[in-house]
Amino acid sequence: MIQGYVDERSVSHVAGWLRDLSDPTHRLRFEVAVGLPEATRVIASGLADRLDPALQQLAVGDAKYGFRVEFPTQLSPFERDHLLVRALPSGVALELAPQYQGYVDERSNHHVAGWLRNRSDSADKVAFDIVLMGDSCEQLLAQGRADLFSPLLAGLSIGDGAHGFRVLLPTPLQDEQRDRVVVRPAGSTTPVELAPALRTAFEPISHVAMDIVNNCNLRCPFCVYDYSATHSTRVMSGATFDAALRLLPFVGDGNFWLSCLHEATLHPELAEFIARVPRQWRHKVMYTTNLARRMPDSYFALLADSGLHHLNISLESLDPVLYERMRKGARWRIFADNWQRLLAAVKSGAAPPRLRYNVMAYKSNLAEIPGLVQTLRAERLAWQVEIRHTFDVAHLPQAFRATEFLDRADWDWLAGELAGTPADAVLLLPPPEAAPEVPSLSNASGDDPALTQSSLRALTYPLNIRMEWDGKLIVYGEWRGTGGTPEHEQFIVTNINHLRDPRGFLASL
Repeated sequence: MIQGYVDERSVSHVAGWLRDLSDPTHRLRFEVAVGLPEATRVIASGLADRLDPALQQLAVGDAKYGFRVEFPTQLSPFERDHLLVRALPSGVALELAPQYQGYVDERSNHHVAGWLRNRSDSADKVAFDIVLMGDSCEQLLAQGRADLFSPLLAGLSIGDGAHGFRVLLPTPLQDEQRDRVVVRPAGSTTPVELAPALRTAFEPISHVAMDIVNNCNLRCPFCVYDYSATHSTRVMSGATFDAALRLLPFVGDGNFWLSCLHEATLHPELAEFIARVPRQWRHKVMYTTNLARRMPDSYFALLADSGLHHLNISLESLDPVLYERMRKGARWRIFADNWQRLLAAVKSGAAPPRLRYNVMAYKSNLAEIPGLVQTLRAERLAWQVEIRHTFDVAHLPQAFRATEFLDRADWDWLAGELAGTPADAVLLLPPPEAAPEVPSLSNASGDDPALTQSSLRALTYPLNIRMEWDGKLIVYGEWRGTGGTPEHEQFIVTNINHLRDPRGFLASL
């Protein structure tokens, strides 16, 4: 029994997939013909054995059933429309897949997003309508063209990858109205399918990387932030914090950060700030702490019932001497006492945050890391453990680089030691030069010359937002520069206190 489709049929190529249902290992031959009324002309033949990423994602056998044929000379549009692909030796012609392919991936009260393409013309950027369906009439809400580039689509070899769409609706909808919104190719009455994992939240912000202070209590030799010019601690005001909280509905779970570069526990009102976060939004909030400041019991009691998404804890070693050397300015006894009280609170609390440990990998602690990971997971309530490299910024001491940075062999050894741990529970983040080879974005998208470094930097949805202690708000793009160091480009700089309508601000972007 034969199964397959012609997925793409243009004047220059034909592509699709073909398999024998009775034998998943069998590769079928096929021929391409132009079936004109006066005669059928065979123009190509081949073996359907290409790896098809879409079939791989759907777990269709081993997914090696694809084919793609480029024609030596272009067909006429009339010939294209009479193109046939026939399985051999049976001569059974494959059906054409629907002309339009795509999904509505997101449909909220505020926006619609997804992708849509014309299988017959990969260069076509399909025009579409967004319609509110009623019992007896339809209301056109918006129109657009599916031409946004998506690395995911490019990685799946779906055309040139530029078939995405994202449309903000002119006015917010009620839930009942939202569920009656459809997307249709212009001129068609067939709606685009809803994705199996349809998202209904309007969360245009990737993360709010906020800091409620500008300082840290430690001076770790590997810190990405240069504190040489920081001589006092500035703290966020309650009014600024309240203004920032207006962004909570627009960010995903765990991606509203009370700290990014600095130590949040330096803020004298941290506990009050946590308490001021509306309960229904607490699952979006997290922060990072070194646990190196002695904290009162009331702090841990608050965390135990806080409902925060997770807490990042910075830790390199269980050896007190090595710990204090890496965490310069910390005292192991204070850290250990705080840690014990935190674990007790998490175990007994009604809504405690999950614990996520951040471990920097160096020559000094390399041998300890596999055992440390095991201990954190088995005894220290680790939800996740992240082991990562150091961003090689200019102010790091050269002596530290020379004696502590890992080489490729070290990272390979560590990867081998951690190979048996769940990938979603233990994250190993080596520098790019030590990471396994993966296809680059440009290769995945066919080396499209239009995808220059500049244009890739402009791909900023969901939005990255950075906020400082005084409310300064930066919308930025991010990419990896030389040595894997994050590079930022600022697109918008304003202040959260100046935004009267956060949704309108986000919509304007």
